[in-house]
Amino acid sequence: MKAFIDTGVWFGYLVRGDQYHSEAAHLMLDLQAKGILLITSELVLSETYTLLMRKLGTEAALKFLELINTQVKSNFTEIAWVDWVVLEEAQRVLSKFSDHSITLTDAASAAILKLKGISYIATFDQHFRIMAFPCIP
Repeated sequence: MKAFIDTGVWFGYLVRGDQYHSEAAHLMLDLQAKGILLITSELVLSETYTLLMRKLGTEAALKFLELINTQVKSNFTEIAWVDWVVLEEAQRVLSKFSDHSITLTDAASAAILKLKGISYIATFDQHFRIMAFPCIP
């Protein structure tokens, strides 16, 4: 089984002062205990890195990249790269939901979920519920 991890879950997991920290930390530990492969994209990584850098500084953002590197090497996390096929599908998502201010990162994530048949997205972003994706928590 696979679960896509969105920016808010990464951030909540890493930042103890975040409003979602407890929920995100519990979720990530539960996914790891169940052996579920975590999927994320380079757009989500970029978004998370930027958020961490702005809120906590470059050192915290670099530690996040170290964590991702470790998780990828241990086959716990996989990076889904955004290519032209994903971007075309993301554009369809953006057009379909143009009245909801969905970001390109979220549209690309939705495209990856659809194209790769990923079962769930771990997110606190209500846009994925609007797009009818199975969300956890």
